[in-house]
Amino acid sequence: MSRWALACLVVCGACANNVAYDKATGPDGKIKGAVPIVLAENAGASKGIVTFPGGDRIDWRLIELPEGKKGRLDLQMTYNTPRPGLRATFDVFDQWQAPVKDAAVSGKGRLKTASVPKATGKYFVRIYAPRRGDAAQYKLTAEFHPEVDLPGFDPIPLAIPDPPKLAELPDPPSKCEVFKADDPACAGCPPTAPVDWKGCVKTPPPGTTPDPGTTVVVTPPPPPTKPVIARVLKVSVDGDALEVTLGSGSEHGIGKDWKGAVVLRGTTESPLSGGTATVVRINKTTTVIRVKLTTNQMGENSNVKLSP
Repeated sequence: MSRWALACLVVCGACANNVAYDKATGPDGKIKGAVPIVLAENAGASKGIVTFPGGDRIDWRLIELPEGKKGRLDLQMTYNTPRPGLRATFDVFDQWQAPVKDAAVSGKGRLKTASVPKATGKYFVRIYAPRRGDAAQYKLTAEFHPEVDLPGFDPIPLAIPDPPKLAELPDPPSKCEVFKADDPACAGCPPTAPVDWKGCVKTPPPGTTPDPGTTVVVTPPPPPTKPVIARVLKVSVDGDALEVTLGSGSEHGIGKDWKGAVVLRGTTESPLSGGTATVVRINKTTTVIRVKLTTNQMGENSNVKLSP
């Protein structure tokens, strides 16, 4: 790290409580201003500085893979800090700005790595200082390993004989699309059966007598719905609260009628005190919530748990 960069990070750290985390950020502080990493012979790199107390917490980078190619994208970030104990990290988003679940960031010390299998198209990388006092000078390296096509093989001219004929097989059982009492496919309790159909009526236990005229219908329980943990993409002030855009929507398993939302503490799954939020709207790839927290609190806690 250069003396100038170290001095800048140390001076910025002295005023951590007075500067908003995005006050001094450049165009690359937002995903629309992501700086491209040009791949030469399937490799490229980018350097920069992120500093939470200096008002430049987030840097975005864009990686565009060769058109029509698919393979593994390896990402590696090394960084230096002005003093021990500070950190920096990154995460990965696809061309639709949704988090790439397969690209789990790992590593120890001042090295962070991630790998995207079956990568194709464009990817966004967000480098950021995770905590209020964090600052670092970093270098992000990207290497693309395309899948190898077998050369010199054209299957079209090959003469392939027809396979031997198989014995006649019985037709598969039909589905009970229209309910008929004499149709074997309707023997159970298909969705088209009436509620009093014998296949849908529960048999009373031995020794008990059901009430006359009462039909007990077997209703299968609904499948359990798992909560979704979403990343914060954007935070804006809306009156006495914050409007927060998350990087997950209906395409990621969030139901249109979900109402539960709570900000999680740090990188844990424990709810943040006062972090209960209201769901404003659910889109295909994003969800918007409203929460009464400060921008600094949202900067330190960037995960939100959504549930029905």
